[in-house]
Amino acid sequence: MLRRGSLIYALLVFLAGASLIREAAFGRLARADERWWAAVAKFGTPVVTASKLTLVEITGDTLSKHPWPWGPDDFALFFQAVLPFQPSVLAVEPAMTFERGAASGDDSVYAKFLTDNVRRSPKLVLGGRLGSSPDAEVVPDIQPMPVLRNVHGDLTRVPEFVAVESWAEETLRLTTQPGWTNVPERGGPRGWCPLVLRYRGQPVPAIVLQIVMHLEKVTLDEVEVVLGPRDAYIAVGKSRKLPIDESGRMLLNVGADFTRVTYDNLLLSREQIERKDAPVSPPKLFADRIVLLARTDPEARSIAMPGGRMVSPGEYIATSLATAEIGAFPRRIGAWFDWTLTGIAAFLALWIRKWRPVLCVVITLLLLGACAGGAWWLFRTRQLLLPALLPGGLAVWVLLLRLVARRIEKIIAF
Repeated sequence: MLRRGSLIYALLVFLAGASLIREAAFGRLARADERWWAAVAKFGTPVVTASKLTLVEITGDTLSKHPWPWGPDDFALFFQAVLPFQPSVLAVEPAMTFERGAASGDDSVYAKFLTDNVRRSPKLVLGGRLGSSPDAEVVPDIQPMPVLRNVHGDLTRVPEFVAVESWAEETLRLTTQPGWTNVPERGGPRGWCPLVLRYRGQPVPAIVLQIVMHLEKVTLDEVEVVLGPRDAYIAVGKSRKLPIDESGRMLLNVGADFTRVTYDNLLLSREQIERKDAPVSPPKLFADRIVLLARTDPEARSIAMPGGRMVSPGEYIATSLATAEIGAFPRRIGAWFDWTLTGIAAFLALWIRKWRPVLCVVITLLLLGACAGGAWWLFRTRQLLLPALLPGGLAVWVLLLRLVARRIEKIIAF
């Protein structure tokens, strides 16, 4: 039989649960769940689903030998080294723009060599950034670019830009596709990567979507974008479906794995193969794979991923691309779980006065361990994310209530 006044314990637990649910959604404590989800994704993503993506890193050591900004010669060496491996898709994250007058003397030779290699690349995406007009009173000229035609839903929440901030040289655009690299300065709650952007009101594919289109060998007409508060997605052909939100963003999986090879090791491997020596990076790391060239030096690492790790825009794009390529899309379990867990905890609190303190601690720790194991299993099998702040906060609150139950009864005089 319930003790008189037991409802006060249930009410206190329920109010604590409601407060934790709000804090996890809008408050400062939301980062606790982000760090938990990052850990679950890191250790819960199956290794067997590693993506066929190789990130060629422009590291700090690379920049000590090839100072930034790069010229045609540095990019030409990359294409010369990687093209013989026959990658399925090539992508360059930094905008291949060169200063006026740079293409003179030896540079003009490298510029022509670079242009020839770009034209030889069967599937190539060149990075660029959309932005705003530097002069609010001057409308920049419209740049022709691929536009998504099969779009359904409200586009007003998709980020819009009116100008091209940076793009490859015009001579390099003729046989390539643009890949807009407008990733958020911070990873955002749980890390979202835009797949669709707007340029002068028209929907255009971002770099990740453009690479996936090349991977699936589809045209713009074969891509369907559905925007809305529920069941928003991008269908790339008939075999791949990317879940997005109503802003055209995809939730990335920080545990999605990909291969890393430095720019220097790529050049060295090509030289070793030509000398018929064993390469430091075997050809299988590039052949029939997606190869992305991007900066990963400390200066470029300006984005905070879920979990607090700093990455460069190129690494952020690589993680997003690996997520899309392996199809391991994380999604947060519904709000019903939060309220159900809060209701169960409030119901059990009706008997909190009868629990022995030591037994209460042991059972709470066992339940938290079971929740952690269940969270890992659900993510590994179904990519479902369970919260950590709510069950952990409820456990601490229930333990505190049990320890001070006698004092509460004396104060309120049950």
